[in-house]
Amino acid sequence: MKRKLVAAALAAAMTASLVLSGCGSEDSGSSESGSENGERTKITALLKGTESTEQYQVFNYLLSNFCDEKGLEYEIELVNDMQDYFTKLQMYINSNTLPDIFGCPNGTLSQACLDIDALVDVGAELERNGYADKLNGAIRDFLTDANDGNLYLFPQGLYCEYFMYRTDIFEEAGITEVPTTWSEFEDACEKIADIGEVPVVVGGSDAWQLMRYLSFAPWRVTGSDFITGYQDGTDSFSENEAAQFSVNLLADLGTKGYFEPGFASVDYTSACNLFFGGTGAIFYSGSGNIGLAEEMYDNGQLGFFPVPDVDGMDNISTNVPVHAGFAEGFNKATYDDTMQEFFDYMCENFSDACYTQAHIFSPFNEELPEGLPQLYYDTQPMFENAETAWTSWDDKLDSDVLTQIVDEQQKLAQGLTTPEEFISACDSFVAK
Repeated sequence: MKRKLVAAALAAAMTASLVLSGCGSEDSGSSESGSENGERTKITALLKGTESTEQYQVFNYLLSNFCDEKGLEYEIELVNDMQDYFTKLQMYINSNTLPDIFGCPNGTLSQACLDIDALVDVGAELERNGYADKLNGAIRDFLTDANDGNLYLFPQGLYCEYFMYRTDIFEEAGITEVPTTWSEFEDACEKIADIGEVPVVVGGSDAWQLMRYLSFAPWRVTGSDFITGYQDGTDSFSENEAAQFSVNLLADLGTKGYFEPGFASVDYTSACNLFFGGTGAIFYSGSGNIGLAEEMYDNGQLGFFPVPDVDGMDNISTNVPVHAGFAEGFNKATYDDTMQEFFDYMCENFSDACYTQAHIFSPFNEELPEGLPQLYYDTQPMFENAETAWTSWDDKLDSDVLTQIVDEQQKLAQGLTTPEEFISACDSFVAK
């Protein structure tokens, strides 16, 4: 297959993207599907990332094989920077010239696509081809449109998050069972600190890392209800018991010395290197780090456990955060017989592409293939029957509110503000 790299300047951002043409194509083309005499000759896609990104690896594999079979060309345009990608996608939405397939998060941009009737009803297509019942329940929940309950986006994959722990440190500290509640989690941290080890490694300079600890309790008790209510001004930290629990949890973990020294200036990549390099007892990780954890896990050096229950409250049954990554939309205007045929081919071969090309979980509840790292087989039972998706606050909050909460959570974890001051400040960020 011959490919050519072409620089395409963003009109607004003046940022270069890469256009990868396959199946012998020498024409960089445009975002519209190619055709000759009314017959399709090319499939086009716009994806966020690079050639090493999971979404590209999956769709390049699928499109390459499908187009080889059908005698078609395909073209993948890549934009790596997140904001530049959003700008490019918005340009295509504004001009109603979306490619056949495009990466699209479930939120403002997917709604903009719906406003111009540009999204295929993926849920209906999955019902038609028999794959609806195979889709993981939490993945469906994650991508379900909040306004009409339909499914308009196809998942990039299945990503799950959980805690990993060092078995030798747990043993030395006399911890015989993994924590199932947050009080047990803090008890374990205290025992680990008492033997001179770092209880928890966290990438505190990356906003989402501390925010996970701030959002665990409300998610386990309310699902998405708290953060939705907070953003709408119908709920608040001062009125929600689970939210107050989370504030005190983050304050405890930070001020009692349970995070590594200097955690506020450690980014997530450095935190990964610390933990998998041998520092710390507990690390919030997940399926994205199976490659880093594989050898230690196989040697019995690592174990895992899900998000603990909130003490004294009713918790949802799902205790493993599950999300769908950067989802894909299909352009309704260009969804012809060929694209429907590709959609069916994609569903039939998606699991294979996930495991062999991108090394991620498939969003379909299908039997795992042989030859994967053992962590795949051992962690899958935690989430295969999950029905409630993870709710990322950093995806749901307005950007200005998010920025202010991030500033406050840093101060809270470092003991520069009290839980009461944090709650008062955060409740002032949204209008009632």
